[in-house]
Amino acid sequence: MDKRQDVVSSAQPQGGDDPLVEVIVLVQELDPIERDILVKAAILAPSMHNTQPWKFHFRHRTVEVYCDPTRALGAEDPEGRMTVIGVGAAVFNLRVAAACLGHSASVVPLPDTHRPTLVAEVIVGSQPVDVSGPAALYPYLAHRRTNRHPFADRALPTEVRDQLAQAAHEEGAMLEWIDQPDRVRWLLELATEAAIAEADDPRRLVERQRWVGGERTRDGVPSSAFGPRSYEPSGPVRDLAIDPADRLRSPGRFEPRPNLAVLWTVSDQPRDWLAAGQALERVLLVATTQGVAASLLNQPLEHTDLRWLVRDPRAGWSMAQAVLRFGYGPEVLPTPRRPAEEFVLADDDALPAEGR
Repeated sequence: MDKRQDVVSSAQPQGGDDPLVEVIVLVQELDPIERDILVKAAILAPSMHNTQPWKFHFRHRTVEVYCDPTRALGAEDPEGRMTVIGVGAAVFNLRVAAACLGHSASVVPLPDTHRPTLVAEVIVGSQPVDVSGPAALYPYLAHRRTNRHPFADRALPTEVRDQLAQAAHEEGAMLEWIDQPDRVRWLLELATEAAIAEADDPRRLVERQRWVGGERTRDGVPSSAFGPRSYEPSGPVRDLAIDPADRLRSPGRFEPRPNLAVLWTVSDQPRDWLAAGQALERVLLVATTQGVAASLLNQPLEHTDLRWLVRDPRAGWSMAQAVLRFGYGPEVLPTPRRPAEEFVLADDDALPAEGR
């Protein structure tokens, strides 16, 4: 297959007293098949309420990754933290797909102050390299799920926990396992308190109605993905139901000793959110390789006054970016995705306003 090539000129000395001569460097573009593989991998990433808040633009061998402001959650994610984490997860999937194609991928965070929605650039190497680690995760992209069903009352093996912690560490984050029963209860109580606060917030409820419940074929969380209601008021799973019929769905008993972990970063800037998204997706994919299901218990992190209470005061200054529940549960269906072509920006759409 022919690949488009760009010509890059540079003047370089050729030794001795020879004058500078122009050296022509040919840079191969990513071909349409490679671009398609990259985008289809990226959009399988998780995002809050499955809003799929990302756009992509290809420039030579660089994938520019943007937030999509039309899919922002102004009420539930006013700072945009969870949106950037979702974009970070898509960035990690791009890296996995590039590795599967046999290429390296380096990430430049927040590369252009004139384009605030440009979250990252992923530069795909043009020479084949040995990237067997990320490439091994590629077959699991389509099998990763958010599982809101009851899990078996069974602890994760130590070696699995260590693998998940190492996955977070490789992306510059830390996965802390919550083993103390009192801290598990505390996290569940904070999640319950957050759910109560949300029930009295009309802006959150209206926003959630746009994205949650019913039969969905393109985006959002369909009713079929809810799982059962918890018999316990402080169950280890988030109940997103808004519609009365969804609220009255059948109840179930969830595991009494959930496997909970908190994903931390050392600070709390957009760069940290981007790193946290990559760490989150790497953890979730490694869990999938081990047959481990996962869901998020992020309610306390979406409330400023509760987010600080998640952290262990004995730990150093660090910021919680996600609360995860792991375990062994039933197979669940994927949530819907829009067609890949809807996520790709044309050249004019990717320019800063003054460049158009």
